[in-house]
Amino acid sequence: GIRGNNPFDKKCWLYYPEDNCPFYRCTIFSHYAEQNCPSSDVMLPTIRYADASVKIENDDETSAGPYHSLMFEVSSSIHKPVDEDIILEETIAGAIACNLLRRKSEIVSVFTRKLNRGYPTPHIDRDAILDEALPLLKALDIWSIGRFGAWKYEVSNQDHCVMQGVEAVDNIFFGTDEVTLNSPGIVN
Repeated sequence: GIRGNNPFDKKCWLYYPEDNCPFYRCTIFSHYAEQNCPSSDVMLPTIRYADASVKIENDDETSAGPYHSLMFEVSSSIHKPVDEDIILEETIAGAIACNLLRRKSEIVSVFTRKLNRGYPTPHIDRDAILDEALPLLKALDIWSIGRFGAWKYEVSNQDHCVMQGVEAVDNIFFGTDEVTLNSPGIVN
């Protein structure tokens, strides 16, 4: 959480392919609901400035908002390891480098969470595995759909997942094709 007015206008999420930051996406989380930030009259201390070399003069001092929040997403794998001991500092430094934060941006809260499996990752054998697994599940009356059911990232946005649900119900009752699930190239 950051003290200050949101400087990002109506933007919801921003992508960063740059080498000077460890994150690939920053979501302006405070855009989604006012409750994602404290109200502006809430008094909070500054826990640090974005630039850690800038010292807080009075640790006990609290100030009112307004507040906005940023959510940074960092991916990792055996091919792209992340040092969990320093990733927070690297992320904040990257946010300064990308002008998402200024050196003296007041950080009032930090929350980190590691998700071991955040997204279905396409790989060369995925379609062959799904071509075998999904019919086996359907034979057991299990329609495995959605981001983590069908494991097809290319049709995993919210609108795709809703349509997969509609089409699964139509398939169950009327035997119609599940176009979104089975033909991503047509729906995209």
